[in-house]
Order: sequence, then structure tokens, then C-alpha cells
Amino acid sequence: MARAVTITKNNPRDLRLVTAGQGVSLIGDSITQLALPIMAVDLLGADSLGTGLLGAASTLAYLFIGLQAGVWVDRSSRRAYLLAADLARVLLLIAIPVAYLLNVLTLPLLIAMQVGLGAATVFFNVAWPAYIPRLASGQTLLKLNARMAIMGEGAGFVGPGIAGALISIFSAPFVLVVDAITFAVSYVSLRAIRTPEPPAPKKRNTLMHDLKEGVRELWIRPNLRLITLEAVNGNIAFSIMIGQAIIFQRIDLGFDPALIGAVASAGFLGGFFGSITAPYLVKRVGFGRLMVVGTALFGINEFLLPAAAFVPRELAPLFSLANFFIGGFFLLIYVVPVTTFRQQAVPDRLLGRIMSINRTLTWGFGATFGYVLGGFLGNAFGRPTALIVGAVLQTLIPLVIFGFARIWRYPTIESAARFDNERAAAA
Repeated sequence: MARAVTITKNNPRDLRLVTAGQGVSLIGDSITQLALPIMAVDLLGADSLGTGLLGAASTLAYLFIGLQAGVWVDRSSRRAYLLAADLARVLLLIAIPVAYLLNVLTLPLLIAMQVGLGAATVFFNVAWPAYIPRLASGQTLLKLNARMAIMGEGAGFVGPGIAGALISIFSAPFVLVVDAITFAVSYVSLRAIRTPEPPAPKKRNTLMHDLKEGVRELWIRPNLRLITLEAVNGNIAFSIMIGQAIIFQRIDLGFDPALIGAVASAGFLGGFFGSITAPYLVKRVGFGRLMVVGTALFGINEFLLPAAAFVPRELAPLFSLANFFIGGFFLLIYVVPVTTFRQQAVPDRLLGRIMSINRTLTWGFGATFGYVLGGFLGNAFGRPTALIVGAVLQTLIPLVIFGFARIWRYPTIESAARFDNERAAAA
């Protein structure tokens, strides 16, 4: 008879490994997020639509494999998918500077490689939040999510500045090698984790059965359902901004790569402070009230970036820096508690599927549509108009959704998750 596996959560060594490994990896992520669009604009002649399509390519894979990924992740080792995704991204990132050296790199080829990177990221992003609750629980889980966000934002603060400097000295394609190295570090740290995973379920249903179960479980949880709908809107609006922000700064405002990197770093610095204060604000303000206030202020702040086109040129960097810093702060005081809420409101056996459905809706549809919409709006009406449309969506829709849900009633993450689980049990 097979011996039972004893699973011990909250192992300090393993928590340090995941924190350090992903913190390093996120430095590389933030470098690539700056290097790819600058490469597209400066070296490959991309316009607003081109940068929008490049952004859309990073999330397109969710539409094709996002739902299936959740089922596969729930059926087997979640860490195995994390490791495979890291290896795939190492190879693809190295292929971009190789193609540039061979003089075969074009915008369509770069977009195709971005699709491949996005496909690997689908599996990582679905497996990651489903894997973390196998390493930590309770308040340790909330603190780990906050710590991961802090490390990520701190890494992001450093990354764009490094990227801007390196791009100015070398060339954007070669900066991607740094990201490849960081994914290798992530792979090594994950391989070193000792906390065992529970055995994979022996009973296998059909893919469609498991998908239907995941969709039903998300839908019958009222708070989770409405937070997911807001995330779709939020990703549409945010992707309009992200897809147009760099080309807007580079062409309309005349920023050089180093200044664009500094602006991006300001966003991560704001997120760093947001990550630190999120657990405190959840206790002080309350989970529900923080969701409403945070999203409203985040949306209002988004008007600062397009306003930079209408102020004296010397003030444009100040408006851009303020927009990214304040936006980063309010984004993370929302993301940290919402991530913990999802992990507590969903049973472990369903978490991979719920995350894949959430990612497919929010990133596969929401972000992809937002990137393309921003590209068309930027080409047709100008980039400031595109950015204003994103700010309007980011401000008004959350107030309607959260007002309908009366989400401010829940003082803690646990109370909101408990309500959802009670409703799910009664359904």
C-alpha cells in the first residue's frame, strides 16, 4: 500500500526560496516589458496599432489554452508546470536577440515570439496562485502574497531603470538576455523546494465536465463573480493604457528610454508601498471598503497620463511620474487582498480551474481586447484620446459593479470568502 504523503505548510526555507526566486524573475519581467515595445518602435517601425498588437500577443494564448490549462494544472503537479514554463521562456527570450543578430527579426516575428512567451506565461500564471496555497495558509498566506508583491514591485522599480540605461548603452534585443537569466534563477529556486504536493486525483472526468464544474463554482460565488467581472473591465482599461503608454511617451512627449524607464520605475515604487501597506489597510479600512475606495482613486488617477499632452512640456514628466506612482500604489492595495480572497474562497481542488477561467476572461478577453482597442483608438483619434477612454472605463464601471454588490459590507477577507462558500454550499 502506498505511503501517505505528509504535507507541511509554512516552511520558512521554501517560502524564502519562492520569494527570492520570483523577485529576481520579476526584475527580468520589468526589463522585458520596457525593452519589447521600445524595440518595436525604434528598430521595427511599429505604430500605435503595432504596439497594441504586440501587447495583445502577450495575452492572446489565454483565449486558446487558458481554460484547458486550469484543468491540466488541477490534475497534476502544479510545480511541474511552473518549471516547464520557466524553461520555455528562457529559450524564447534567447531566440529574439539571435534573430536580431541574424538580421531576420521583423515586427510580425516579434509578435509571434510574444505569443509563445504568452503561452508559457499562461501556464505559469494559472499554476502559480494555485500552487502558493500548498506552501502557506492563513495569515502566512496573506503575508506571503504581500511579500511577493513587495518583492515584485521592488524588482519592478529597479528593472525599468536598468532597462532604460542598458538600452541606451547597448540595444534593446540584447537586454532580453537578462530576463532569460532571471527565469533560469526562478527555475532553480522552484526545483529546490522541499514541501511535497498532494497526490494528483486518480479519478479523471472529461475535460468539458471539469471546465463546467469550474465555471459553475465561480458563478455561484457572488463576490468572486463580481470581482471577476470588474477584473475584465479593469484589464480592458489598463491594457489600453499600458499598450499606448510607452509609444505615447516616446513619440508624443519626446521622452528618451532612460526617462521612460524612470516613469515605469515610479509605478513599481508606488506598488512597493502599496504592497507594504495592503495588509494594514485591510485591517484598518476593511476589505470591502478598501476595494471600493482603491478602485475609484485608481481610476481618477489614470487621467493624469493623457493630461501630460496638454500641459507645458517641462511638466509632462511630472504628470507621467505621478500617474505611474499613484497608480502603482492603488493597484497593489487592491491586488494583494483580492488574490488572497480568491485563494480562500475556492477549494484547493478547484483553484487551478478558477484561476484559469479568471485569467481567460480578464487577460485572454479583457487585456487582449484592451490592447487592440487602444491601438485602433490611438491610430484613429490620437493616443491621448485612447488613454482618456481607458481612464473613463477604469473609473466608472467599478463603482457600478461594487455598488451593486455592496461589497463594502465585508470587513475582512475571511468574511467575504465565508459568504461565498456558504452560498456555494447552498447552491
